[in-house]
Amino acid sequence: GKGHVVHLGERDCSLQRRNQKVIEETPAPNLTDELRAEICETALQLMRNVHYRSAGTVEFIVDAQTGNYYFLEVNTRLQVEHGVTEEVSGVDLVEWMIRLAAGESPESGYVHQPQGHSIQARLYAEDPAKNFQPATGIITEVHFPEDARIETWVELGTEVTAYYDPMIAKIIVHGANRADALNKLSNALSN
Repeated sequence: GKGHVVHLGERDCSLQRRNQKVIEETPAPNLTDELRAEICETALQLMRNVHYRSAGTVEFIVDAQTGNYYFLEVNTRLQVEHGVTEEVSGVDLVEWMIRLAAGESPESGYVHQPQGHSIQARLYAEDPAKNFQPATGIITEVHFPEDARIETWVELGTEVTAYYDPMIAKIIVHGANRADALNKLSNALSN
């Protein structure tokens, strides 16, 4: 809110089904360094101009053929995929938001220097035999791998009702590079 804004890189959320994100990752693959820098600078300028104060996501859509990008929206909150940003930036976004609310400036001096690559897979309670419609019932068995960051609300015996969002867990991995992260995600999902 005082003109100082930082960015924590970009994410790619292109892999979707029925307008629901399935896979998110950072850094976004297939962006040139120049385009990545331009997109981040555009987001910074926008947030400075509106005197934004908190965590938020400026969304753009990129034309893969031309490299042109177009403003889509601003989400003035943490998004489900914020974990991949945390993994690569080393920043705890919730902590930053709390410290900011307490009058501190946790972003002061921050320079984005991403470390590695992070990918998140969302797990949904859906029935693939019914065109991935949400599915209900009691969870009779569940095991999440220990070598991945798991964010979930379910455990053995949880009842998944019709009054819920079908996303039941997020599996987040961090690797030295994209190939390493993809391998770790594959292993985590297999386990």
